[in-house]
Amino acid sequence: MTVFDTDPQQSIVKKRTADTATYAGVPLPYNVYPFSMSNEPALIALIENLHNSAAVDFALFDSAGSLNDQALLALFANTDYLLTPFHYDNLTVPSTAVFVAMIVELRRSIGNAMKTVHYVIPNLEEQGVGTKEEKELWQLVNKKLSEHVRIAPTVYKRQTLRRFSTISGMDDQMLVVSPAFDHIYNDIFGIPNTEEE
Repeated sequence: MTVFDTDPQQSIVKKRTADTATYAGVPLPYNVYPFSMSNEPALIALIENLHNSAAVDFALFDSAGSLNDQALLALFANTDYLLTPFHYDNLTVPSTAVFVAMIVELRRSIGNAMKTVHYVIPNLEEQGVGTKEEKELWQLVNKKLSEHVRIAPTVYKRQTLRRFSTISGMDDQMLVVSPAFDHIYNDIFGIPNTEEE
């Protein structure tokens, strides 16, 4: 697997640099590269090369969710899978809805050439929080979003998610994120999902 950090903050690249110093000599589980989104033709060429490369099974692009960056539109149009985390709050739900609508419009304008499967992941939700009315509203949000995207199981807010490493696996974190990512993996590879949603 290879990770391309296209976010202007370069947080994954910075974390890998720090982790490499902390875990000197530990084999790297995947490669991390910075990549500037300023050159759309270079991005499209990279994606094409990755699609045709036998050396790379998976490439993950970490990006901002900006609607104003033409290169991001090219990335979204040419990716196999798009994963969008969101939170059930008054700020994030509307912006997620706008983002989903933009991807729908992009798909409409490109047509069948756009094969992207879009997943949204309810992220950092507090288990057991929410009134009956809020939970009903969240179900309605999921229902509306699921007209255009696939909804992964929720990743619940846990202290362990405040820490992360780009080198060392963190079992506590895996327990928290596995329901969502196992669901997506199973969906991609046609394995029936048996967990409760």
